[in-house]
Amino acid sequence: MSFKEKQAKTLAEILKLNCEDNTVYGVYKDFHFSINLVPYGNASIWQLTMLLDKVLSNENEKRLKKVHKVNILYKSINITPTVNVVAYNIMLNMPLSKDKKIVYFEILMDALTETLKEENILELNSCGLCAVDNNDEELTYKVYKGLYLPVHLSCLEKNYEEQKREIMQENANIKKLPISIILAIVGAIIGIIPSVIVIYGFGYLFALLFALSPFCAFFGYKLGKAPLRWYATLIATIASLIATVIGVIAPIALLAAAAQMDLATFINDPELGFYSLLLQALLFDVIGVGVSWGYITKTRSNKVK
Repeated sequence: MSFKEKQAKTLAEILKLNCEDNTVYGVYKDFHFSINLVPYGNASIWQLTMLLDKVLSNENEKRLKKVHKVNILYKSINITPTVNVVAYNIMLNMPLSKDKKIVYFEILMDALTETLKEENILELNSCGLCAVDNNDEELTYKVYKGLYLPVHLSCLEKNYEEQKREIMQENANIKKLPISIILAIVGAIIGIIPSVIVIYGFGYLFALLFALSPFCAFFGYKLGKAPLRWYATLIATIASLIATVIGVIAPIALLAAAAQMDLATFINDPELGFYSLLLQALLFDVIGVGVSWGYITKTRSNKVK
């Protein structure tokens, strides 16, 4: 069980709500909502989302923000080219205490739902996938991509079938893995060149430049069109480390060849400090992987799951 899933299940138990994967969801005074743990600066915060037909008035929004300490962000979601809905994303300042969490949540939801009813703000009342009112098929509330929304089961099934076909097509590209690995290494070598220039041209290491290597490695992997799974991140990381070793050794090998010296002898010269330089470069490469982590982990493993 992942950290997010564990946190979601714990919150659902405390608030007596439902939980599916990483999403907590339920109904409060006829308003359907979902709660997800989302990035917030360097940490994470609980975000409550409702799908409604319009935004609150400025006066009531300010009152809710001031009295109940919430930050409401509106986002328009286009279901079809002509139909959209307003997503209310509300950052929750959840207390640490279990009992205080319950009190906080109930007070906030009472105030929010009463305000929505006062302003005659309604929920999404058509299928969240096709936006068509089909009298022949009932709408059912389901969790879909972290949202608790009304859908036609036929639309949901169609959507999943399309995703399955897409995933099967992507899985068929596993034969392209060797070329993706080669392109990842090529990309990593290209990405390490600026760092090598700075090391040998100016005599110092710049951590942020090392982020280019895993970034370019991941880009190279994607060019090869192999499946974007968790191992793509691992391949980009390993390719970056290989590129760093090559990038540090290659200029020294050229110098050794120019001086007509054995490479091993040249490397072991204490005045050169090769091993210290290599260890520093690898350390900075690890830092570079950390800096670029948000990009190189954009795989489809979670979606496939």
